[in-house]
Amino acid sequence: MLGKIVVVGASSAGCTLALAAQAAGHDVTLVDEHPQAMKDMSFDAPWFYGAALPSALLNENSIAQAVLEGSPTLMECLESGVDLRVSTVLWGAFRDGPNCVNVGRPKVGLVTREGNEMLEHDTLIIATGVRDFVPSFKGWDLPGVFGGKAGIALLDLYQVYEGRRTVVLGTSDLAMRFIRSARARGVEIVAVLEVGDEVEAGPEAAAWLAGEGIPVHLAHVIQEARGKTAVAGATCISLENGATFAVACDTIAVAIATLPNIELPAAMGCRMRYEPAVASWVPEVDALGTTSLENVFWVEDEGRAEGLLALIGGQDHVADVPSRATLRRNALDYIKAWVAALHQTGQDDVVLCQCETVSRGAFCGMTPPTYLESRLRHEQTPVTQGENLKAPRINQDFLKRMTRVSMGHCQGKRCRDEAAVTLSIRFGVDLQAIRPASYRFPLRPIDLGVIADDDESDEIRLNWQMWPYETRQD
Repeated sequence: MLGKIVVVGASSAGCTLALAAQAAGHDVTLVDEHPQAMKDMSFDAPWFYGAALPSALLNENSIAQAVLEGSPTLMECLESGVDLRVSTVLWGAFRDGPNCVNVGRPKVGLVTREGNEMLEHDTLIIATGVRDFVPSFKGWDLPGVFGGKAGIALLDLYQVYEGRRTVVLGTSDLAMRFIRSARARGVEIVAVLEVGDEVEAGPEAAAWLAGEGIPVHLAHVIQEARGKTAVAGATCISLENGATFAVACDTIAVAIATLPNIELPAAMGCRMRYEPAVASWVPEVDALGTTSLENVFWVEDEGRAEGLLALIGGQDHVADVPSRATLRRNALDYIKAWVAALHQTGQDDVVLCQCETVSRGAFCGMTPPTYLESRLRHEQTPVTQGENLKAPRINQDFLKRMTRVSMGHCQGKRCRDEAAVTLSIRFGVDLQAIRPASYRFPLRPIDLGVIADDDESDEIRLNWQMWPYETRQD
């Protein structure tokens, strides 16, 4: 059953699916949080913008026009009659289940500047794209440090990028996209640092970088971002001999990798599995993208949307989707190499969790928050010593409660992934054996008063005190 369709995420895949569903005669709503309000961007979700957001973002009308004009597929959705909801935060999704018996028709919670709406639907398609992966280093909290995806958004989507001299971390495909966009807008790339001994994006990318005269430093990482109130330079260190050099810059683009945006399916309770090819937990899906929840679909990217497009188009047979191993390189190995190198060349006192100011050493040592003014009586390890080999070796939620890492206002969007990789490296536990930190609604920091203003139905008002039990009236 497709019925009323809500597509979450105006990614390339999301727009393609929304257009196909509209053409097939379905009632379609496409929801996307961009263009974001400046205060929402400050939470670094879904992309890591850092602490130096350009003031031009305050001109909401200009930004909205720039986003629509720079997104042809989004304009096509609008012109084709798709119910397009931009600048709209989907903060939750609700359906009948073990703990919810009075929801009725599935609903999603949408918040805009006008207020909250609970939108009913029959089919939910999640095409939320990716988020930045930004590991910690000394000074990474300075204004001027941002993720590669955020940098591309500021350059191409919002068109407000202010950096003039940029250091780039990584030579991945993401880094190359950022570098090309930055160069096209006159930004000087003063250094590219690569943890490996060759350009990750391949020989063609290496040849282009050399032809452009962009300095690439292989087997190097950043040791420190320097500056008092904003980035003014970077200290770079060789992994081979420990030699350092300084470079003057006003921005640092951390373009190592992106990870799938899994908040919504994880919080809804979709069955998940760990996928090393994308260095992340992802929903278990079939060739159609069907998750473990009825009429909920997950589409990672446009290359994996063929099955669902066939279903929307009324086709009976769906071709097999190529495995991720044939579609991309293994992202986990690259991410682990960067985290290991940054921890090797940095110190344990480097802040891992910006929101709660928790260092790497305090996290791995399970040190209680400083405001408790107390320490553990005995040294502890996060690794479970139980005999059940199928049980998780490390529970990230337990570490979160002990140290408050991932418990801040960003809801773990800055640090949860590095925290998991750090545990894997330092304690020799596969990431598949680490139970990830949980996601909860609301998925974005929002004013709860906006949700409270939404009036409930008479049935809910009558039965709320009996949830989750059935209410019977004689």
